[in-house]
Amino acid sequence: MVSSATKRPFFLSLLIGLIISTLSYILQPLQPFQSIAHRGASFYAPENTMAAFQKAVDLDFDFIEFDVRLSKDGQLVVIHDADVQRTTNGVGYIGDLTVQEIKMLDAGSWFSPEFSQERIPLLEEVLKQFGGKIGLLIEMKSSENQPQLTQRLSDTLMEYIDNGLKPSTLKVQSFNVKEMKRFHELSPTISSGLLFEKPLNIFHFADYRKFAAFLSVNHHLLSNSIIHEAKRYGFDIYSWTIKKQYQFQMMQRFGVNGIISDEECKKPLKFTTTSTGTLKK
Repeated sequence: MVSSATKRPFFLSLLIGLIISTLSYILQPLQPFQSIAHRGASFYAPENTMAAFQKAVDLDFDFIEFDVRLSKDGQLVVIHDADVQRTTNGVGYIGDLTVQEIKMLDAGSWFSPEFSQERIPLLEEVLKQFGGKIGLLIEMKSSENQPQLTQRLSDTLMEYIDNGLKPSTLKVQSFNVKEMKRFHELSPTISSGLLFEKPLNIFHFADYRKFAAFLSVNHHLLSNSIIHEAKRYGFDIYSWTIKKQYQFQMMQRFGVNGIISDEECKKPLKFTTTSTGTLKK
């Protein structure tokens, strides 16, 4: 039988350990990061619309994140879901609709009547209006079912790069490892990344590094050890989708490179030293 005198030192040491670990976390500095607007600034405007993308520019996000699928007539359409029912007044699958049919849909009233004129954009429209103004993080949706999507996206982006758009302002990601390998082969100057919503297997990191520059990870799966290991292989880490302010600070203390969120987060103030030795914002 363990005496109460023996228990006390154990619980005291446990309490001290918890206090030290909590203080070490709290005292970790908030690291700088790239702010990435999830489907545009989708807290303020209907997701994946030009209004949401413009709001992200107005709020000074670094990148907008959005999704692309192929229409029935082979055009790259900016929408998350495979069907249009959730975010428009229509029904049907994007792959079964032509661009003419898609453009007739109201893509904003579900969010607010003031956005009733919003339409589902084409990738070309986004590139023309926002290319060079803000970074573009593009997710390929359902590329395993539409293999021509990868080629079509590569051709479109490379055409814009040939016409002066800087490759550093573009990133492409997908859950599909095979298609991201293929995209990287087609467009090696554009940063490629893999999406994860299940626990990461660090034993695959060496293979991923052959074609991926970043890992975009559900924030619930991130830890100091995972991030440390990923950065050891040279990956940037993006966390998604952050919706609460305390989560922003947690991700900043982890040291992620980018935070994908619906709304803006106040970044840590950057200070520089003046010639007199004082600090200014």
